[in-house]
Amino acid sequence: MSRVRVVLEGLPVVAGAGIGVIFGIGIGNLPGWVWVLAGAGVLAASWLLSYALLPTPRSARIATRLQPVATKIRIGAVRLWVRTIVFLVYLLALMAPFTTGLRMLEVDSPLFVQILIIIVLTVVNFLLLFPLVAPKRRALLVWRFTQGRGTAKLLFTLGFGLIVSTSIALWDQLLLLLVRYDVVWLYLALPNADTAAVDRASLTDLINGNHVFRLLVWQLGDMVPTLKVNETIGFEQPLFYTSSLAGWLVLAFKTIVGLALLGSVVAIVQAQRARPDKPPDVSLLPRAIQKMLPKPPRARRPGAAAQTAVDS
Repeated sequence: MSRVRVVLEGLPVVAGAGIGVIFGIGIGNLPGWVWVLAGAGVLAASWLLSYALLPTPRSARIATRLQPVATKIRIGAVRLWVRTIVFLVYLLALMAPFTTGLRMLEVDSPLFVQILIIIVLTVVNFLLLFPLVAPKRRALLVWRFTQGRGTAKLLFTLGFGLIVSTSIALWDQLLLLLVRYDVVWLYLALPNADTAAVDRASLTDLINGNHVFRLLVWQLGDMVPTLKVNETIGFEQPLFYTSSLAGWLVLAFKTIVGLALLGSVVAIVQAQRARPDKPPDVSLLPRAIQKMLPKPPRARRPGAAAQTAVDS
């Protein structure tokens, strides 16, 4: 079989994939020079595919040498794909409280959809907050933040931002779920005996005005009484509640999230002054998560393999 025939037989497969990409982008969005490059790319890909269908002795030797590299690339591509899917699911759950359209779709969907989002956010929030609550892990994090390079400080600052955003997303979902089923009532103004029925905020008002998100941000600013953050910037309380259940939820948010962040900031300031020695390395993940992850191979002592051969 000639090389040209193999190239022509593989051309429909490669061209089909290229046509799918072109339709995905839009035919009208591609200028003329892109069509030229696309045609040349299809021909080049079909020509390379022909060596897989009809290998030469030289291409077979090259393929044998590149086999370990190709295996690593395939494994890396699969891992990257899985991590990308996990990240997109997390990003979707994280963006739900900050996007009116997503939240309207969510509250109109079956209950299990919102429950699933709450479960995902709860797991992620626990994994993010765990190193700040466990003393040994927090000491290691503080040491890395204070003694590390600028990149490490930037990563930990990003981690604090993820903690705040994920926590707000979680509590936003919990409060919206309770309002959805009339378990908790929220108000846009401080209710009294005459205006309680008038001022009660509906679920649509809460979503369009993003009032729950603003309430949680206000609560974080209210936790710093010395600076009087909310009074200084003129940020008035955007939402009110009379239910004790809503109060307990807000108190849990302030206790778990606010105290963890404030305690970490205080520990970082103290470590900057004291310059402590590096604490022992510990895993930042809980033990239950460590058991689920594959364990790295244990390092063998030099000469252990030779001793095993002698004994056998």
